[in-house]
Amino acid sequence: MKNFCILFITFQISILSFSQNHQILVEYEAIKGNITNKEILIATEEQALYVTDSLLIENKNNANITEIDEYNNKITISQKVIKLDVTKYYIKRKSNIIYFTQVFKDKPSLVKDSLPNYEWDLKSIETKKIGDFLCRKAVTNFRGSKMTAWYTEELSVPFGPWKFKDLPGLILELYNTNDSSIHHWIAKKIIFPYNKEIQYIYNNNLPIFKFESIVKDMEAQIKEQMKRLRSRVPQGVSVSKTKLNRTGVEKKYEWEEN
Repeated sequence: MKNFCILFITFQISILSFSQNHQILVEYEAIKGNITNKEILIATEEQALYVTDSLLIENKNNANITEIDEYNNKITISQKVIKLDVTKYYIKRKSNIIYFTQVFKDKPSLVKDSLPNYEWDLKSIETKKIGDFLCRKAVTNFRGSKMTAWYTEELSVPFGPWKFKDLPGLILELYNTNDSSIHHWIAKKIIFPYNKEIQYIYNNNLPIFKFESIVKDMEAQIKEQMKRLRSRVPQGVSVSKTKLNRTGVEKKYEWEEN
């Protein structure tokens, strides 16, 4: 079958029949707060590889900016350089265990995450067009965030952006609805079939860490940094204990339920 690239402003396509040997590539525009990045999904009906682009954000004015807001009991830390490496997520349809690459303690590592069951509410009768695809609405609660997905059954791939999956079709748009910090994914390009050979198996030679231990370690470091900053507050200014707020989609984890 001849390859073709689908752009949302021009394509016309009928329902696609997938098999384990057919791949699709989806390019998403990912908006996370003030940061916009490109992310790629490559998938079959059974497995997926999700890749986030590398990103470098530089604050040229200050090495580190620390703002202490005593009235609102808030400390804001802005680093001079924020570097996000390419991250690869390895996902399977029949498993809620995913693996992804991450630099941990200055070493390339593999992180094992046990995702909660996706309880998608499919009762909505709302539909909309994204490009030429008819999409249906689904909502779910994921780790403390209310998420809305628009998926199309015309592309029978049960995956979508980042860690999201298990809908009756490909997710073309996804966003949170209960947070001032917006996380929004929207598909910009689709290639089907995508014939490049893809390795859906992670590097077994990397050390493996549980996601829970990674989160606890990173947040312990942040709390220690906040503690040191409080100790440097000018004389006469008092700042009470500051709560660490998670600004991403994952706000509460399963191990924190009890």
